[in-house]
Amino acid sequence: MPKRAEKYIEDVAKGRQLVGITIRQAIKRHLDDLKKSKKKDFPYYFSPTHAAGAIEAVEVQRLAYGEKAGEPFVLMAWQACILYMAYGWRRKADHSRRFLKAYVKVPRGNAKTEFLAAVGNIGFFFEAVKDPQIWWVSSTVTQSMIGFSRQKEMARYLIEEDPTFNELYGLRAQRIYEKSGGGYVGFLSSKPKDGFSPLYGLIDEYHEFMDDARVHSLESGMIKRASPFTWIITTAGVNPDGPCEQFEKRAKQMLSGDVQNDQLLAFIYDLDPGDDWTDEKNWYKVNPSLGITVHIGSLRSEYEKAVSEGIAKENNFKAKNLNIWGSSRAAWISDEKFKASGKKFDPAILDGALCFGGLDLSKNRDITALALFFPPIEENGKFHALFRFWCPEENARERNRLDGIPYLQWARDGWIDTTPGDLIDTDYIANAIREAKMKYGLHSVAYDRYRATELVKDLNQEFGHHSETQTNEWMEPFTQTTLHMTAPLQEIEQLLLKRRLNHGRNPVIEWMNRNVVIYMDGNGNFKLDKRASKEKIDGMVALAMAVGQYMTYKHQIIDAYSKLDVYIL
Repeated sequence: MPKRAEKYIEDVAKGRQLVGITIRQAIKRHLDDLKKSKKKDFPYYFSPTHAAGAIEAVEVQRLAYGEKAGEPFVLMAWQACILYMAYGWRRKADHSRRFLKAYVKVPRGNAKTEFLAAVGNIGFFFEAVKDPQIWWVSSTVTQSMIGFSRQKEMARYLIEEDPTFNELYGLRAQRIYEKSGGGYVGFLSSKPKDGFSPLYGLIDEYHEFMDDARVHSLESGMIKRASPFTWIITTAGVNPDGPCEQFEKRAKQMLSGDVQNDQLLAFIYDLDPGDDWTDEKNWYKVNPSLGITVHIGSLRSEYEKAVSEGIAKENNFKAKNLNIWGSSRAAWISDEKFKASGKKFDPAILDGALCFGGLDLSKNRDITALALFFPPIEENGKFHALFRFWCPEENARERNRLDGIPYLQWARDGWIDTTPGDLIDTDYIANAIREAKMKYGLHSVAYDRYRATELVKDLNQEFGHHSETQTNEWMEPFTQTTLHMTAPLQEIEQLLLKRRLNHGRNPVIEWMNRNVVIYMDGNGNFKLDKRASKEKIDGMVALAMAVGQYMTYKHQIIDAYSKLDVYIL
């Protein structure tokens, strides 16, 4: 059984196995330590017997998930290698395990959660420790329960198939437990209670953690154990300031020899600096299970989505499938792609057409933006967007002079309306909305509830309510969170990438698009980030709200065009 691990080590060392530098460093460390172990002053030795025992302890288990559920757990070479090192290295002083923590970073699809579940069963069923406690820890209780349920199903096979295990162990909804002892397997859902003394901590999807509070709770309880073991298995994420990437940096320093940590085992499947992430051959370097649990066809399909469906898909593919750390903040639609979707047109072609509005109300001295979004009449036709911008004249002059932004030229060309003085009179905005209601089939206008003014109240009273919502809000509040922003931004991405959104080559909106920075959370949801954007993006925010309004009432469009007078005064 250890032969797979030993062959993997040999193949990596001799360059027969395609891996990145961090895996080569992990293998070199092992081989170097084998040489050192022959010296009396080196505190560790390698035990093939313990290594083989750990591998056997996994392979007597059965898989609990997917098409192969119930089949024997056959370790892949890279998995066997990790166990081989994790349990084979021992302290000369007392023969206990050398490693107290393992960090494994491997992309989605490489069976990492099931592997972690099998490791948990090593700790619970096969470690000769009194009252073992095995705890699952994730950023959410739901994620912890997923890992726990995998381990529980694998434990069920062990208990049902072995009469001795059946006598000693039992299963409850949220526990695997010893019938005559104090040992159990559970998941951490809140602050630990008295008696919390983990032998193993199983940390799943560490990249999603915003802080280390739960990890600290876990490891503080381990001080009562002589030889605890913290296992961390994760993909990359989009939070470079989170605890996972910071820990990974220290692990890489250890692998490179810059710092010493004899108690940490690290297997980090990464691309090397300078590797082209679009080159398929590099995917094998970072996906050790490619061709086994990771299918090249599925990976190609995800790649096609990544390059064709916008930044969210690209970042998600890089992080989840290639272990490339992303940033929670990034540029969005390139200037080239944005411009390619637009060309000048006569706004008169939209007279009487159904549209949806988005209003980004500014603070007194900033730009206020109104976006009108027009769906096409014909199937697969072009969508159109019209914009109105307002800026106090004094502010426009100041920005033009100090920052070189051509506010005044835009005003002369009719792209921006300047208002007298240093404050925006909201009457200008209200009248523009009334004009749009008279000229087009303006269904409704979304606005940021945190910027509400009297004009919202006045226009709602003037234009009545929607029968669909039974509210008195013709102008409807729109919360600018990732939850609400993601869908309309994805819609805008697709329309722009397919060149189906004509924005009229409006220079103000083109400038604002260049300023956009998006914020992306750990689940791939995103929003426009005003605070991180270097300049004004109000028009893009207004467009997103208008598209969101369109998506809310999309089902009405067919009827709207058959009864257009419903929307036109």
